[in-house]
Amino acid sequence: MIKKNIPVYIILFFMFSSALIAQEIQTEKSNEDSGVITEFSYGFFIPGGDLQNRFGNNFKVDISPVYYFYNSSFSIGLEISYLFGSEVKINPLSNLISYDNQLIGTDKTFASLTMDERGYQAGLKIGKIISFDNHIRSGLKLELGIGIIRHWIHFQKDFGVLPQLEGEYLKGYDRLTGGFSTKEFFGYQYLKRDSRINFYAGFEFVQGFTKSLRRYNYDQAAYDLDKRKDFLFGFKIGWILPLYIMKNPDEIYY
Repeated sequence: MIKKNIPVYIILFFMFSSALIAQEIQTEKSNEDSGVITEFSYGFFIPGGDLQNRFGNNFKVDISPVYYFYNSSFSIGLEISYLFGSEVKINPLSNLISYDNQLIGTDKTFASLTMDERGYQAGLKIGKIISFDNHIRSGLKLELGIGIIRHWIHFQKDFGVLPQLEGEYLKGYDRLTGGFSTKEFFGYQYLKRDSRINFYAGFEFVQGFTKSLRRYNYDQAAYDLDKRKDFLFGFKIGWILPLYIMKNPDEIYY
């Protein structure tokens, strides 16, 4: 249990010790206005825990509005993420396949479809930048977040008539799963008011404490009441669009 939480302990250590580091070099810092930045990121993730038994590697696209306090490297923000992947390791349609491994539609002809992973995350996050020069919002980027996560199997029908995968029937096959989630991020951020290029990159860990939201699986003819631990580990890179709120504005910075 301790080994699984080592990344979390490392993030917490840096978050609490960063205040001491910042004080040592505070005299060299330049004042920074408060402001809202919008982060757009893209990342590659590897599943762990129960999630790796259902899906393969996936990708994540994030959008995150973040507020920085006046003359501070602390931030608070929202984050919404879209998950997608092409590898599904289970076959929830086993009860619809014939003896020769063919999927038969209701029109008595062969049907074909592809299965993909889909999902999303949404939540709150707090962040801290540990800077090593006079720009307090460029440096080591640390974040902690809480929210919700959901994932499911998406069916893309290529041809054939399959009403078994429509409407209420679909709920017995798509393995919709969701619950509470936490996340940790550490990496590097470059954010300067006079710069046209602002970005960040680093590693992110996601822990989902989930369960089935469908309860009953048709292919297994059984209730799904088990609690799950769905993990993601990956690398992402993002672009930052800043908008500063200046106390005595002569110019608008963006």
